[in-house]
Amino acid sequence: MMNNEFNSKLILYLLAITAVTFIIGLILYLTGFNLFFNYLFFDNEITYAIFSVITTKILVLIFLLIIVSSWYIYDKRFAKNLAIGILSSYYIASFLKDFFQDPRPPTNIKANESGYGFPSGHAQNGVAGWGYMAYEAYRKENKVLFWIFSILLYLLAGSRLVIGVHDLQDVWGGLTIGFMWLIIFIVLEPKVSEKLRGLSILIKTILSVAIPIILFILVMLIFPDSTENYGLISGGLMGLSLGYLLETEKIKYEPGDLTTSQRIINLGIGLIITLVLYFAFSLLFPESPIMDFLQYLVLSFLLVTLVPWIFTKIQRK
Repeated sequence: MMNNEFNSKLILYLLAITAVTFIIGLILYLTGFNLFFNYLFFDNEITYAIFSVITTKILVLIFLLIIVSSWYIYDKRFAKNLAIGILSSYYIASFLKDFFQDPRPPTNIKANESGYGFPSGHAQNGVAGWGYMAYEAYRKENKVLFWIFSILLYLLAGSRLVIGVHDLQDVWGGLTIGFMWLIIFIVLEPKVSEKLRGLSILIKTILSVAIPIILFILVMLIFPDSTENYGLISGGLMGLSLGYLLETEKIKYEPGDLTTSQRIINLGIGLIITLVLYFAFSLLFPESPIMDFLQYLVLSFLLVTLVPWIFTKIQRK
């Protein structure tokens, strides 16, 4: 009962933050500030150099390392939810970009970022990622991490204005959609997980394969010329889902049972393997939607099955 009350209160907080973000963005947009921040920082080489480091590939790698670190030394369910939340948000943002086909602002001439503007994927996916981590920190009553993740969320969104690749409309939309998705995900995840637990392993395997393939084929048919990385999203989702099923059924690695020294060892080994596989696969797989699908299918599957299996072998009691 207390847990339900706590979650209800937290959802109200998130709704309030969403409303405030939307209203402030709306006021700034209607009062003519859509490109104000773009030009404010346009000629500042220092801020541009600092914030231009956060590219899409870097953001993917950062979230990947956070997810595997959480998986190996903190909590598998949290890591799985974080990954699904980010991937699903990435899919929604990419779909909306292709649907609206909103051009990027003129200040994009400096960074020359490809793709469409609305909504900002960095802003939306930042909410899905840092926002979910802030939610977890709040649940665990860790106020320091809560504020760190919350600040990072807005810094990531603001960085897109600083380097001029998005206007206020893009970032405002990304933040608002991101918060809405975060709330929906937090509310629905426990209910969906409960339903899935009652299904047979065969049905869960079929769903793990069918849903990502359907999502991938759907967007390839609707947006055949898209430059969005639907292969990464769908392949990562399939590999993660299949890997989680296999790992929980057969390997049964439990990070909660580790000693402090074991956590440190596993984190070091896990991050090294992750980086080696990530960069090796980036070189081995040519860039195309199907190859991206296969690359992230194999990568995510190995990271949630092979690495935990190695841990269970080297740390047998």
